[in-house]
Parts: sequence; structure tokens; C-alpha cells
Amino acid sequence: MFLARLDDLHPCLLLLVIPLFVLVVGAAAFAIAVIAAAVTLIAASGGVILLARWIINAAAAYSNRRAAVTA
Repeated sequence: MFLARLDDLHPCLLLLVIPLFVLVVGAAAFAIAVIAAAVTLIAASGGVILLARWIINAAAAYSNRRAAVTA
């Protein structure tokens, strides 16, 4: 309804509003994609840190264990 009334106001104004609308919606979609990528990278880096801590703790436990004594 808004676009029909806009076309009545000025015939060429609709040709300016539609690309602007597409540009704004595209920019919003791009921003959402960038935010999703950032969240994914943060989660992945957190997983790498946790995995590294687990490996370091396992290596420390392995190096601190006592050797089995056989008589």
C-alpha cells in the first residue's frame, strides 16, 4: 500500500525507493552473516583452547606417573 501511494506521489520516486530498500535489506543480511561468522570463530577458538588444556593436562599426568616396579 505504501509503495502504491508513493508511485502516485511521483512516478520516478518508486525507482529510487526500491533499490534503496534492497540495499538496506542486503546490508542487514550481510551484517547478520558477519555476526554469525564471528560467533562461530569465537566458539571454535574456545573449543581449541579447551582441547589444548585437556592435552596438556593429559601429558602432565602421563609424565608424573610412577613407573611400574618389577621384581
